[in-house]
Amino acid sequence: MPQAASAIAVSVAGIEKSFGPTRALAGADLAGASGEVVALMGANGAGKSTLVKILSGSHTPDAGTITLDGKAITFASPSAAKAAGIATVHQATDQA
Repeated sequence: MPQAASAIAVSVAGIEKSFGPTRALAGADLAGASGEVVALMGANGAGKSTLVKILSGSHTPDAGTITLDGKAITFASPSAAKAAGIATVHQATDQA
């Protein structure tokens, strides 16, 4: 029996972020449904880490919208993002 499509749980639309004259993100869009695994891949300097830091409350976007369960949100801190169920799992580079 086919599963019903899941509603979008989190999305970012038109996210922009600059650090001084350096533009890290220019109109980034991403969406993920509940239970879905989403990979974020790209070249060095493409803005992956910046987008993750915005989603997890470490940075604030200069423009754009983050939507969680249909509601536009902004996170003032990583603890606020974590309370909403969004956290960063860092890569363990010291594991063999």
